[in-house]
Amino acid sequence: MTILEAIQRADLLRPNQLDPAVKLRWLSTLDGQVHRELLRAFPETPEPFTGYGEDTELRQTGLLIPYPYDELYLHYLLMRLDLEHGELDRYNADAAAFNRLWQSYAAAYCRSHRPKGVTGLRF
Repeated sequence: MTILEAIQRADLLRPNQLDPAVKLRWLSTLDGQVHRELLRAFPETPEPFTGYGEDTELRQTGLLIPYPYDELYLHYLLMRLDLEHGELDRYNADAAAFNRLWQSYAAAYCRSHRPKGVTGLRF
């Protein structure tokens, strides 16, 4: 999913007047956490993550988490929008969906990658 796709889908589901730059900053923060808390622990880590900014090409820049787990970006944006607008019931529902997808992605990633410094088990 690209940055633009995530923002457009969130805006379609929760029409709002929030500046897209705010949503870009939210996505940048989330991908920064994904990189720091999960991806960096493995040798196949993508290049260092420096965040998304004004010069980021929204239409072509893909977010870090791939399909089928990329729906978590949508739930993250919806969650943040709900919080901004004081919609706590919606926030809780989107937070639960986001957390399920995050846990599923993190578990799948950890199962399919060997952490740095681990060479195998010896018996």
